[in-house]
Amino acid sequence: MEEVKDRSEMGKNPCLRAAGILLLVLLAGVLLWYNHATSQQAMSALVAQVRFEGEYRIEDGAWQTIVPGQHIPATKGDVTLRGNFHMLAPDGEYVGLYTGDLPISLYSNHINLTIYEGENEPYVLDVENPLYGNSACSVYWGAYVLTGESEAPIEIRIHNPHRFGNENAVDELLSEVALWSGIDFEKGIMDRDRTQRNIGLFFLTVALLMLGSALFSTLLHLQSDLLLWQIGAAILSAGVYLLYSGRGVPFWNEKVSINTSIFGISIMAYMLFISSIITDFLQRCKRIGHYTMLVLYGAVGIFLLLPVVSGILFYDVWLAWTVVQSMVNLVLLGCMMADFAALKPLRRLGMLGIAMPLLAFEADIFGTAMGWWAGGLASKYIFFVLFAGALFIVLRVIPEGIYAAAKAKELEVEKNMALAELKESRVAIMLSQIKPHFIYNTLGTIERMCLKDPQKAFELVRNFSLYLRGNFSELDSVTPIRFSEELKHVEYYVNIEKVRFPDMTIRYDVETTDFVLPALSVQPLVENAIKHCLMRLESGGTVVIHAYETEDHFCVEVSDDGAGFDIHAPVDGKKHVGLRNIRSRLKDMVNGELILESTPGVGTKALIRIPKEVNA
Repeated sequence: MEEVKDRSEMGKNPCLRAAGILLLVLLAGVLLWYNHATSQQAMSALVAQVRFEGEYRIEDGAWQTIVPGQHIPATKGDVTLRGNFHMLAPDGEYVGLYTGDLPISLYSNHINLTIYEGENEPYVLDVENPLYGNSACSVYWGAYVLTGESEAPIEIRIHNPHRFGNENAVDELLSEVALWSGIDFEKGIMDRDRTQRNIGLFFLTVALLMLGSALFSTLLHLQSDLLLWQIGAAILSAGVYLLYSGRGVPFWNEKVSINTSIFGISIMAYMLFISSIITDFLQRCKRIGHYTMLVLYGAVGIFLLLPVVSGILFYDVWLAWTVVQSMVNLVLLGCMMADFAALKPLRRLGMLGIAMPLLAFEADIFGTAMGWWAGGLASKYIFFVLFAGALFIVLRVIPEGIYAAAKAKELEVEKNMALAELKESRVAIMLSQIKPHFIYNTLGTIERMCLKDPQKAFELVRNFSLYLRGNFSELDSVTPIRFSEELKHVEYYVNIEKVRFPDMTIRYDVETTDFVLPALSVQPLVENAIKHCLMRLESGGTVVIHAYETEDHFCVEVSDDGAGFDIHAPVDGKKHVGLRNIRSRLKDMVNGELILESTPGVGTKALIRIPKEVNA
């Protein structure tokens, strides 16, 4: 989509956005270091299938039968399970009541378990109590050993210690009950989630390649490099999310709180980058989008810093982040709707595509809150859509970018060559303005004056040297000069000509000198007035140099009462190359113009007009 020039400071300077991303990465690193330094629990264990059968109730409500696959809300209050563990064969067939001595593994997604069995003391699986410290806030596996002394029902009290919780925590607990065995726990879980993890690793690999392409694009100064950085970072975050959303696999360490933090940071980063990408595609509401992103950057930074500087757990900020991210999503979706009507059909399809991650996020929030599915299910499917789109962009943008860079380099070379040729042409034109016969005539006059009037010869030599110095020093000038400097150069030339034509009158009417113009733009006009108009008269003649200002322009007018000419008559182009040069330099350097008027027998007027905004 086309870029819009109206942007906030963040949009104007990609370095600000890069600095914001770097700051959030540093904050995430600080949070992970904090969790690593304070965490005390590690995890290793393992499994064979077990099923809990019986009934449940919420708080002091009525008892209800546990039906496999039926949702039991975990956020309506404490849940009590009553029943027994039953063994399942490897093929899932029911075996019978389990009363063995091997421990039962129980999956806890930020919930505490208290187990009551017969007359035994209650057994507490609560890694978030003071014994372990708050750093143990995590998804974890616990173990409970049955006494095997009775077939009486046992009770499991489930408590949510947080300000909010996972609506599906009870469902996950019941679906993940397993027998702790001598088989490696991580391998057993990996077998079940292997496809998801392989996809996550593939995402990471492609994301690293994409980030490498972004670095390559940055080094080539391609326009799409920021987009590639953001897409690569989003895919990288999605890959990390897939890796760490499995059931308690430590991956690179056994500190479960760090794994939980990585899981949370990855989904935050994913939505942050997706929101940033969408903001870059906005048109009508781009400024609103950039200010919204500033809010999101600040909020995520606060959420990453709070667990380090306060007693608030990282898991407890997820609800606040979800609210903020949802509000950002609504703003961005509203902005996209404002653009939608003005887009062509193909771009509308693209707009719907980039809106999918936001819609999936909102669907996950609603679906999880209703207990329809575990968090992140819709977003996982969208990951694949985003991944396919990202590959398309990389395969299309990178070759186009390389071609554009090569073309830009070629155009730059051509431009430099054209500038060099223009400079040579300009020097040649300006040198041609110093007419050889003018130099010869001046030197001849000086020669005669040396014998008749040495003092006048001295003044003539001085004016002639200053005139030549001014002409040659301005050959390489590419910037305008003050009018007062140009006026001095005119005076040097006029002083020389008045020695040769003493009956000629030059009048200066200078009302302002507070502006700039190209060097050697007025002097050639005065020279033309003297040579082409006054010299045709038998004697006398007047040239007036008038500098003034209007409401919008600075003006320099060179007029004479000479012979004049018909400006509509055919002319030899070579004789007017000087005027074309003046017009060209006025337009290119100060956006000015040269207007020429002449009437045979009346005189000629040349007017230079320069806009005042050039001199602001």
